[in-house]
Amino acid sequence: MRSSRARKMMMMMMLGFVLNVAHCMGILDTAEERYIEITRNLTATLGEDVHLSCRFLHDRNITASVWKRKNKKTAKRLTGFTSGKAFRTDAKFSLPESPTNLTVKVKVSSVAMEGTYTCEFLVDEEEYVDSMFLTVQVRPDVHILVTEETIGGVHYQSVSCSAVGGRPAPQIGWLVDNLPPSDDPFTVETSDAQHPNGTATVSSTLRFPTHLQDEESVTCTVQHPTLPDPELTTVGVKTYIAPNVSVKAEMVQREGSEFWVVSCVASGGRPDTDISLASDADEELQREDDYGSDAHTHSFYLPASVYEGHNITCVFHHPKLTHGESRVITLPSFYLSEFHVFVSVMGNSSQSVEFSESLELQEGQSGAVFDLEVSGNVPHYAVSCQKDGGPLPKGVQVLASRLTLHGPVEFQHAGLYECVASYHRHRATLQFNITVTPHVILPVPPTVRVDLRSADGHSLIECSADDAVPVANMSWLLPEGVSGASWFNFTSHNGSHSVRGLLLLPACSPWEFTAECLINHPAFEKPENRSITLPLCARPIITVNSSVEWRGGEQFTAVDCFVDSVAPAATITWQLGIADSDDPISQQAEAGVTSEVQADGLVTSRSSVKFMSSLYAGQNLTCVVEHPSLETPEERTTYVPVPRAPELSVSVVRQRDSPLWLAVCDLSGEGVVTDLKWVLPQHTRGQTSRLSESDGRVLKSRLTYRFPLSLHEGQNLTCVSCDGGEITQKKTIHIPRYYISSVRVLNHTAPPLRRHGGQCAMHRVALRDSDRRQRILLSVNGNTPEYNLTCQRRDGSLVPMEGSALVFQSEPTEQDEGLYTCKASFYHHQATVNIQVEVESKDKHLEMLSVIAVSSASAITIVLIVTLWVFCKRSNRSERKESLSALTGLMQEPGSPVVTQPAVQGRSSEEYAQLISYSIVLDVKSTV
Repeated sequence: MRSSRARKMMMMMMLGFVLNVAHCMGILDTAEERYIEITRNLTATLGEDVHLSCRFLHDRNITASVWKRKNKKTAKRLTGFTSGKAFRTDAKFSLPESPTNLTVKVKVSSVAMEGTYTCEFLVDEEEYVDSMFLTVQVRPDVHILVTEETIGGVHYQSVSCSAVGGRPAPQIGWLVDNLPPSDDPFTVETSDAQHPNGTATVSSTLRFPTHLQDEESVTCTVQHPTLPDPELTTVGVKTYIAPNVSVKAEMVQREGSEFWVVSCVASGGRPDTDISLASDADEELQREDDYGSDAHTHSFYLPASVYEGHNITCVFHHPKLTHGESRVITLPSFYLSEFHVFVSVMGNSSQSVEFSESLELQEGQSGAVFDLEVSGNVPHYAVSCQKDGGPLPKGVQVLASRLTLHGPVEFQHAGLYECVASYHRHRATLQFNITVTPHVILPVPPTVRVDLRSADGHSLIECSADDAVPVANMSWLLPEGVSGASWFNFTSHNGSHSVRGLLLLPACSPWEFTAECLINHPAFEKPENRSITLPLCARPIITVNSSVEWRGGEQFTAVDCFVDSVAPAATITWQLGIADSDDPISQQAEAGVTSEVQADGLVTSRSSVKFMSSLYAGQNLTCVVEHPSLETPEERTTYVPVPRAPELSVSVVRQRDSPLWLAVCDLSGEGVVTDLKWVLPQHTRGQTSRLSESDGRVLKSRLTYRFPLSLHEGQNLTCVSCDGGEITQKKTIHIPRYYISSVRVLNHTAPPLRRHGGQCAMHRVALRDSDRRQRILLSVNGNTPEYNLTCQRRDGSLVPMEGSALVFQSEPTEQDEGLYTCKASFYHHQATVNIQVEVESKDKHLEMLSVIAVSSASAITIVLIVTLWVFCKRSNRSERKESLSALTGLMQEPGSPVVTQPAVQGRSSEEYAQLISYSIVLDVKSTV
């Protein structure tokens, strides 16, 4: 009895020691743990959203959790969980995710939201509290304005930039040509104003004289914590540009007088240039201004007779021209020198002959003309003539610089002629003598000309023999096969005769030919001819287009034949490939012909025909074109196609944003008017929709059917097209049957633990606390084309995934320990695996080895004591078998001595009380 009690006490002491060590280790670990994870300081921008993050780090029974706004005296409840239900008292705060994760999204609507916020967790009547501070920033509004002013004749510009309502106060700078402005010529003035709501407005003004800077824009830069980059606001400003100056002069007539117009031109300048004129003559200047789109011109009118040979100076003043600029032009000096006279007499010579002193004319000649020309640089001059110191005889007249003898020459026209050319004070004089000889009639050859022109779709050839004595004889010579209308006109004047012949031919010919005009006259040794070659016409351009349309369920074909040709319009007819039919197309078709003359003289002819396609399907339709430029008619043929049979197709697609699948039935054909239906398994109903569209020829119909995958998985869906209640086509598509059998853990794991009640196995995986980016690899068994794989902790929070791997980005801690549930799903198919994650550390390993060593030593000690006690009892032979059998039973079957004791007759249970044995089970966790 004493030995038994001693053994019990020793075992209890050792067990208490082990439990005490474990309890002490747990207490130390708890003392070092953090309970709340919170962001201490957070900055938000007015009008945007911010996330307040607060999490309870331990798996404890949380009674309530809440966010509060801390004021001077009170703390207002904002949002949280009470009795497992989420609540909120402020609409700007979202509901938190869970009692342990109070992370919320907050709409920052005012500066007054800045302050301290506390996160509180009530755990088993113990309160855990932590706080954070929210700072509110306000993004400023930027305004810019340009003003102008003129002080002391100098033009200034001021650019004002304001950053309104910023918190904290924004900073304003300036850029000119991407560089800060220099102190000369720019000045910058800055001011700021504080507002009662804590915001501030900063204003800056950049001022500069316009003529000292050349940039067309300046940029205001605003820097503020709410702006990731400085905000640049560019505004255009005025700049001055130096003008291009020049001077020019030209002569004009005004009110019967001549003036030099001197124009001082300043082009491309900004602002306007001040222009003045200076002259070396003491005369008043008349000025007229001319403002063009790109030039500023001042024009001055100077009398030509006064300013001849004078220097004129244009003076230009502009802000960009420091000392002004001037341009000088010298007006020319005029002179008249030699006098020249040229005479041409009709009936004598068609050429003008120059003479100086005398001229002999024949009596009866007509049309004597004297052209008087003067050498010099005057712009013009006036000519006056007299005969023998008196007026000119009747029939002689001076017009401009020409002396003309009207009518036949007579003896009264003989005499000394004097002509004077004058321009203001400049004069030139010429004297010449005219003598008249008796008239002698001689043959005068005609002047022959030939011309070609087109009119009213015809070519008109004109041949003339003018001013002949006697009249010439004229005829036409045409090649064989060419004919045309011709006629002749005869005229006479002052003894000379003219004849004009006209030949009218078609304007268009399919070949090239030459027409000749023959002229016979006594002055010619042999007949002379003049020929004109008429080119062949350009061949017409023929284009045939066809199209189809549907009317009342019937297909109609429209064919257009276009012919672009020279006049006249082409003739268009149609020919259809049907035997024994003179004009079959006109009986069953709509036809029309139009012609239009284009701006370039070409004629566009169009013939259109429209007919029911079924009447002439598979046949050729020919457009026949006749035109004078074609030796034989030309043809263009188009084929009337046979309508295609409608095509039926079915497909099934998965919708991205919907749990429903979509079965699609498409019907495409020309003029298809049929009904589409889905033939579904018995007692099945679903969502169907219909869509029809047409591109002019082809009609497309689509019937869709939406259904959940579980409804038709492994079944066939059939689409049929019906015409008049009868099925014309049908197509079937098979819906596959999918499955997901299991989710496997590919890492090395401890033997899975089977849960009670037939639940799935739980795999144990150990992580090392010193390695980053450790992964637990998963594999999904099934035939689905894809699946959605997610993992979450026991508290419901999701775990980051990379493909099919559960990833621990940082070094694992005890917070990462616990039960993880991973689920693979594809629509209604899913499979789940549970993983018990443990974190192994060196300290834990050493402590576990110590516990194993102590426990092993204690077990060995107990076994030795029991063995010694057994051998001490050998002296008692009568009790040896009973003792050994009891000891052997205890060693073979660890358990309660009451359950395993043998039934012995005649002995009390007290004899076996000393045979009590204990089983020690060691459950040691190790990395698998």
